[in-house]
Amino acid sequence: MKAKIGIWATAIMFAGTFGAVTAHATSAPTASYKAPLEVTGCLEPGPAAKEYVLKASDGTTWGVRESDMLMNNYVDHEVTVSGDSVHPTSNERAVADAHHFIRAYDVAVESNSCTK
Repeated sequence: MKAKIGIWATAIMFAGTFGAVTAHATSAPTASYKAPLEVTGCLEPGPAAKEYVLKASDGTTWGVRESDMLMNNYVDHEVTVSGDSVHPTSNERAVADAHHFIRAYDVAVESNSCTK
């Protein structure tokens, strides 16, 4: 009899814990999800190592942070950079000549030279 009470007490405690965990697990709102950006333009070296400036054809200037890619191989090429929009650090705001910033995850070469 004591064994049955112990099993039932354990089952009730487990069910209560499981219910409390699932009550707090909520999905992220769909409005917080941002689709990846794609920006096409001329890639130029930036003010610091592993930072680049992408001058788009529409006149916007993007600060590009690479994420484990060899972006240096694409300097002075027209490229399309795919990635996520990021907030600039205080140092980037002070040094970079860009108003938008992107963390690059993919790069595609459009042309081996920039049209200026």
